Amino acid sequence: MNQSVSHKVGRNDPCVCGSGKKYKACCASSSIALTGHTTNVIDINSVHQQAQQAIAQADFTNAELLFRQLHTAKPTDAYFLASLGQALCWQNRRRDGVGYLLQAAKLLERQALKTRDPRLAQELSAQLLHWGEVNAAERLARLVVSLAPNAPAALNNLVLCLTRVSRNAEALPFAKKVAELLPNNPGCQVLLALIEDKTQQTASALTRLESVIERNLDPEQTARAYLEMGGVLDKLGRYDEAFIALTKASEGHSALLIQHPAQREYLFEVLEQNSIGFTPALLQRWSIEEVTADHLPAPAFLMGFLRSGTTLTEQVLGAHPQIIATDESSIVHELVKELEKLTGIKQNTALAVKALKLADIQGLRQFYWRRMQEEYGPEVMRKQLVDKNALNTMDLGVISVIFPEAKIIFALRDPRDICVSCFMQAFSATPATVNLLSWSGIARQYSAVMGYWLAIRAAIQPSYLQLRYEDTVADFEGTYRQVFEFLNLPWHAGVEQFHERAKGKYISTPSFAQVAQPVYNKAVARWRHYEPEFATVIQDLQPYIKEFGYES
Repeated sequence: MNQSVSHKVGRNDPCVCGSGKKYKACCASSSIALTGHTTNVIDINSVHQQAQQAIAQADFTNAELLFRQLHTAKPTDAYFLASLGQALCWQNRRRDGVGYLLQAAKLLERQALKTRDPRLAQELSAQLLHWGEVNAAERLARLVVSLAPNAPAALNNLVLCLTRVSRNAEALPFAKKVAELLPNNPGCQVLLALIEDKTQQTASALTRLESVIERNLDPEQTARAYLEMGGVLDKLGRYDEAFIALTKASEGHSALLIQHPAQREYLFEVLEQNSIGFTPALLQRWSIEEVTADHLPAPAFLMGFLRSGTTLTEQVLGAHPQIIATDESSIVHELVKELEKLTGIKQNTALAVKALKLADIQGLRQFYWRRMQEEYGPEVMRKQLVDKNALNTMDLGVISVIFPEAKIIFALRDPRDICVSCFMQAFSATPATVNLLSWSGIARQYSAVMGYWLAIRAAIQPSYLQLRYEDTVADFEGTYRQVFEFLNLPWHAGVEQFHERAKGKYISTPSFAQVAQPVYNKAVARWRHYEPEFATVIQDLQPYIKEFGYES
């Protein structure tokens, strides 16, 4: 997804400020006095060029300052307002940044009708969708479609808005129109097939995916078509064919990887380094009483391996009126970066933690809670925070030392079901997920992550609760009563309707469609359909199958 508002304006195009004039007669050559500072005159075009250069250099702090000047000079300019919001989002100041993006959207809803220029509205719609503001993104997308009803990009953007919140039946006619306008675009055909599958048009979806594969116009989309075909065949009970398709998807995606082989070892090296470095002595260096003298709230962390049910639990917990549950929060990652900056020690968090003094620990705690308030508002200090991110498992040592009073909810699921689920997902190739593109890589990464959990859990100071996905399915109320008791909170019957709350809500993980419906058991023991395939990876998984009670 394009993550910049990079609207290019020609000299004869309508000016982005919404004046109705041509750009060359408006902002292109104007110098404007900043409001309230008549002696401080800025050259709009010059400052704009500097801001664009700052973005190109990833200097978002300077970009923010420059776009603030431009916004002050022209407060009704939707482009400058949106660019300021984006610069803030890039600095992890999402709450403030999205506020500016939403203001820009309101301006554009008025200005786009006057200028009849939908380009910026379409880009801003995509940005709002990226940051989870689905309703505003959809409004802009529909506005753009009304201005350009036969523009494939506009229609496709609306399709993405609707499918992102599982409104597939509404998206279907727009997706069909895109596919008709761009019959040779494999990406559009794959997206339409995915929607057809979601709307019970399985035969059509399968035929469409086979056509994409046969034509093989784009290796990346061919691999994606194999992946989606695997899911369709799985639903049809054609498991042998499904695994073949998934394997071809894995091979196709792996062939496109640009990472050096050494980069694929990054996660394993970090986990090994943490296992060695976070000794019991380091994990218990300061007592809970020493660290919590600042009287800050006690956070809870929800983690585990990917596809282990963390999104389901986050949605259930978030339905409790006394809980704020985050959706894939990155603030622990920011905390680690702050730790590195404070100590000057990079790529070795255990060594960095060892260099800290108690005052540094308390400073990092202040940093964490300041960022939480910036992202989730002041309520986060009054309610129970549940910071959810499966990848935080890698930073459990840091969490343990800085938040010894915390509570850890660690999600478990049958390792074999996790492998099947991961194999059916379209992961981007980041250092934390690149190994999940292959069957053997999934099993190896599961073994490394869960081996780290077993190695460290006995020495950490935070209390922990292991939560089995299968238990939440078999006994929803009984299992989650235990979770709320662990968090020292009363049972709240409203959490049983968590799926109603999730409908129409932006959820960043691949589980967004599943958690918008009641708990179901069809994902339990799914691995049995692929039992012969586990012969090659069972050695990596067997210790954890036994440890977590999945042998029977």
